[in-house]
Amino acid sequence: MEPLGMEMNISQQHSSDPLPFARSYQLEALEKAIKQNTIAYLETGSGKTLIAIMLLRRYAYLIRKPSPFNAVFLVPQVVLVEQQADAVEMHTDLNVGKYWGDMEVDFWDDAKWKQEIDKYEVLVMTPQILLNGLRHGFFKINMIKVLIIDECHHARGKHPYASIMTEFYHRQLEAGVSDLPRIFGMTASPINTKGANSADGYWQKIHELETIMNSKVYTCVSESVLAQFVPFSTPKFKFYQDMEIPYVLYARLVQELNVLKVKETDNRCTGFQHECSLDNLDLEASAAESTRRKISKIHSALIHCLDELGVLLALKAAEYLSCYESEFLMWGKLDVFGEKIVRSYSVDAFHAIGSCIPSVTI
Repeated sequence: MEPLGMEMNISQQHSSDPLPFARSYQLEALEKAIKQNTIAYLETGSGKTLIAIMLLRRYAYLIRKPSPFNAVFLVPQVVLVEQQADAVEMHTDLNVGKYWGDMEVDFWDDAKWKQEIDKYEVLVMTPQILLNGLRHGFFKINMIKVLIIDECHHARGKHPYASIMTEFYHRQLEAGVSDLPRIFGMTASPINTKGANSADGYWQKIHELETIMNSKVYTCVSESVLAQFVPFSTPKFKFYQDMEIPYVLYARLVQELNVLKVKETDNRCTGFQHECSLDNLDLEASAAESTRRKISKIHSALIHCLDELGVLLALKAAEYLSCYESEFLMWGKLDVFGEKIVRSYSVDAFHAIGSCIPSVTI
């Protein structure tokens, strides 16, 4: 990391300090990340995001506007954009921009991206957006001071993570360019163990990940330290004889789910009007289309559950999606009415599936 400038004021210095509630292994990982590119290999729930946030705090003086530089936080799924952006906003005073495909960023031009880059200090996005931006010249790899890659074990093959590193980072590295971003990867599973049938195979895959990320893996050596903080799940087993659904029941459920899907998205189906149907609301075209896609995704997920997991787990999935605490699939240009429609489909699907089976506790 570049030395802190003497021009930093007291508030800036304070914002770069480690968070007081950080754990010992998080501080150790932070020190590693400050000195070199690092992959934090830690259990789920161990607070890897907090390490990334503390790293951003240390680099804040370099990316604070009107600086031309930014930090980029990549997440592999749309549902994580808001989650990680909220965490950064909570623990820093940096301006955070959020980007995913439903925002129609594929149609943004250079002027629009320049406006975003000039406005925000941390850009949280899915990796394909950054890859497209780099390929079109909207982004330059050396304008990024910190590149955080969540679930970095995906960086292989043709995944956008791998393409960003091979097409842009490594080409600059091989050309002798020194002004490259600090890389910080996060993972609870550094490799796909498929194909790693021996210790040598395992370490070979670790080495491949370190190579493409140009980083070194860090993990907490002491399991007893992690055990103090990381919540470990207690599995519960429920057994039943046969997950197959009688075909008559399956066909009935699929038909009912199809009817519900049409009811929510198209009021032209006479007899299945609904107060929340899309055509009854004055939604923007993009919001309406986003809502239709969300309902289609939930519909497909429930059909998949019926096919592969059985009716009980399909019921459980519908129950989860119908809860207001669930934020699953609530992304894109959904306003309050769009969210209500998506939730309404989930509630109706839950009741439809539940009506086909006896009352049970699952």
